[in-house]
Amino acid sequence: MKSAKLSERRIWRDWQVLCEDIGERRAGTAGEKRAAEHIARAMTTAGLTVRTEEFPCTSLRSARTRVQARIGRSWRTFPSTTYVGTSATPGKKAVEGELVWLEMPESSARLNPGSLRGKIALIFGSLATRALDQQRIVAAAPAAVLHIDERLPFEWIKQDGTIAYWVKRYGTPPLATVPYQVAWRWRLAGVSRVRVRVEVNQVQARSQNVIGEIIGTDPALPPIFFGAHHDTQCYNPGADDNASGVVAILELARVLAASRHRRTLRFISFGTEEQLSVGSAAYARAHPRATRQAGLMVNFDSIASPLGHFEVSCIGTDSLARHVLGRLAKRGVDVLMPRAVTPFVDNFPFNRAGVPSLLFHRSNFPGGRWQHHSIHDTLENVSLAETARLLRAVLPLIAELAGQVRWPFAGGLTAEQRRDARRLGRELFGPS
Repeated sequence: MKSAKLSERRIWRDWQVLCEDIGERRAGTAGEKRAAEHIARAMTTAGLTVRTEEFPCTSLRSARTRVQARIGRSWRTFPSTTYVGTSATPGKKAVEGELVWLEMPESSARLNPGSLRGKIALIFGSLATRALDQQRIVAAAPAAVLHIDERLPFEWIKQDGTIAYWVKRYGTPPLATVPYQVAWRWRLAGVSRVRVRVEVNQVQARSQNVIGEIIGTDPALPPIFFGAHHDTQCYNPGADDNASGVVAILELARVLAASRHRRTLRFISFGTEEQLSVGSAAYARAHPRATRQAGLMVNFDSIASPLGHFEVSCIGTDSLARHVLGRLAKRGVDVLMPRAVTPFVDNFPFNRAGVPSLLFHRSNFPGGRWQHHSIHDTLENVSLAETARLLRAVLPLIAELAGQVRWPFAGGLTAEQRRDARRLGRELFGPS
């Protein structure tokens, strides 16, 4: 691989196009489509065979929220926003009610049918990571829900989305969020009554997956897939989440396209990841055989923090984990390696099909990244040097695997990972 050269200049130019020329790339919008078009052009220029596949998505076109709390005898307005996929308050008017504080998941047993009717729930912790919790929240019939993400104890608002399958199957109450520090002050002040208004304009739209291929000399061998997602949350350019992953797979595609490989290499930039990997799931449904026949899925999501911990989530056998750790260490990159299946990433639909995966990520804060889904996810807060350092370690690993008929590790998932992937797939995506 001595002749294969990564270019930091090309990487940075892709980053500028996505984050400065285009900016926010919310699912189903013109910004997301422009990003897909740029990715397709870049792959085509690199010599890949490229196609774009569309699929339906929910697109948030506009939203307004107003959250007020009664402090003493007066009502004060606080910063707030809503989540993609939520419902509006009735008539898009404010609802007022008693504030019920719930620490989740430990308070989930208190959510009985109708128990929150006419009240407003403030959920501190996980909003709903189990289908049962989502059903309980909906059945409790709150007038509205305020969510506080315990991972991000800051003054600014975090954007987020609902789980599309759950909204369709179970419904959702009007949902908004205020900053962690606001909720902290409310609790200290004994706030017990709030007003919430949520207005949303959501439409059914089209998102897209951009697929580029480098055809191998032995197409019968299981191919290697590479993934990232080009959509963002609202009101930020998603420089880390996940323009960093997109620029990574584009540069890997350029370098790898300069050489011949036994295995086919397939690069996919997914749309609508921020509503629980809708694009990746759409690809797996549209191409079940190709998904099952993949040899390995390598996903990049939020890899560019200047300060942090590189993580490689390895969903696969112990021998795969050892092989990857050894190859990265040889290139001077030390990583954390979680092994548990998580459904909140684009490699999960491949795991559900029994395909092993490597998810590259860089965390900088307990639970993730301090700039997560916020106005701070900008080019000022990413590191080109750290991104290039990771890619220079990953490139020879991939090139080695792409040239081998037999891999030096066992394929597939562990028995526990297979069980978890099937269970989480049914719960979060529905029947396969």
